[in-house]
Amino acid sequence: MPHATASDLSTAEAAYLPPNTQEMRASTRLLLAENEPEKLYKAAELERLQETFREHIETLIPAVRARAYVLPQRSADRTAALAAIVEARNRLSLGNGDNDRVRGAVAVRLAWSLKTLCGHYERMATR
Repeated sequence: MPHATASDLSTAEAAYLPPNTQEMRASTRLLLAENEPEKLYKAAELERLQETFREHIETLIPAVRARAYVLPQRSADRTAALAAIVEARNRLSLGNGDNDRVRGAVAVRLAWSLKTLCGHYERMATR
């Protein structure tokens, strides 16, 4: 019997899969390694990265929130995770930018929020 692949899953089924935080982190590595990403990437590439990071963040926010609410109300991990969600939501509201320097800065901010949410998601998994 053949194994199901990601392309075989319906959208509803895919919604129940846990986020692949390793893949999400990997998508941020090159960008975060650069001091001036706008010199390495073209405008269209920066906007594509922004969109990818936004999609990953939108996937992670409910997953991190669900894990955070299982923790005790006064837990430092819960508080930090919920604060990271607020920050990520704020960054989701940023525009794409009207020049490469701003596009690069927005992409970096989104990448940092994504990386932070991945960390919270992974850290709370063992609890």
